[in-house]
Amino acid sequence: MTGAAAAGQPVAQPRVWTTGLVMVALVAALHFAAALGIGDRPFSSYFTLSWAAEVLAILSIPFVIWLLMALLAAIRLKEPSPLRYLARQILRNRTRFLTAIGLLVCYALVNRAYRAIKVAIQRIEPFDADPMFVMWDRALFGADPWTLTHAVIGPLGTRIVDVAYGTWFLVILLAFGFAAFSKDRAFQLRACLTYFLIWIVLGNVLAIAWSSAGPCYYEHFYGDDTFRPLMDRLAGMDVAALRIQAYLLSVVGDESIGSGISAMPSVHCAMTMYLVVACYDRWGFSAQLLAAILYHLLIMLGSVHLGWHYAVDGLVSTAAVPLLWWAAGLALRQDRENLPPGSQRNGGMR
Repeated sequence: MTGAAAAGQPVAQPRVWTTGLVMVALVAALHFAAALGIGDRPFSSYFTLSWAAEVLAILSIPFVIWLLMALLAAIRLKEPSPLRYLARQILRNRTRFLTAIGLLVCYALVNRAYRAIKVAIQRIEPFDADPMFVMWDRALFGADPWTLTHAVIGPLGTRIVDVAYGTWFLVILLAFGFAAFSKDRAFQLRACLTYFLIWIVLGNVLAIAWSSAGPCYYEHFYGDDTFRPLMDRLAGMDVAALRIQAYLLSVVGDESIGSGISAMPSVHCAMTMYLVVACYDRWGFSAQLLAAILYHLLIMLGSVHLGWHYAVDGLVSTAAVPLLWWAAGLALRQDRENLPPGSQRNGGMR
């Protein structure tokens, strides 16, 4: 009998959170395997130099931010050698960094698989659900929702919404970096698993089941000019959304950066709802939560106002993300219950 047990103290539980990390990695690997099975490209074509450069550029962002924060902390603490302070922090947090690196590698796999499957959606299930979503929008709002937003928001407001919509990728990348670097093991794994499930379940599985193109492509794929007034209105405002929409149409079937067309459900709105759920989990009712809610509402507005999505696309995503968060928590419950004291609620990228 050990001294701790003899003294009546509880024996420390094993660090079974590593099994949760394995679970997250397995989800990423299975998603990538599914992309290989669905696509008609050889395995080697998924790992090109251009893709590697893209991944390195994206994944370096969270590390650069952490390094800058650590250097600022060294200056604030008046450390005689900021570089030595930085080295000590890296050594002290080496397990945390290795975990973050593993999660970021999983992110690269999921992101690559998501794009491959998204590009194949039209081949797997040709777009046919758009008329149904138009009908749902009109049943809910009494008109096409874009007519309501454009009745209130003029050219200047539209350009502001367009710029805000363009910040989405950087915001959700930083959100993943925050989760991957978190000291809170339970939050770290749950947030990252939910993030991946959004790409997989909403961005791929449901996108195939509800194969749809969105208002901006309605005339191109259906030969129906229902949304031409919206597109003509946007054309007179010089918004970036139109140039991106034209780019996506020009690379249909090609796995270029950001390629793939899909409307329902909206991954843009799903990811901003993810921010809301994650902020509530970390800080409860707080300024961070309020900011996340406002950003989510802005992206939902922009998705309709700029012709990317039907309103129901965002509503479905908003309802689905809390369910995915719950499912991720349920899958990782054993890890959460066995985490050693002090490993939870210790903040994010600190």
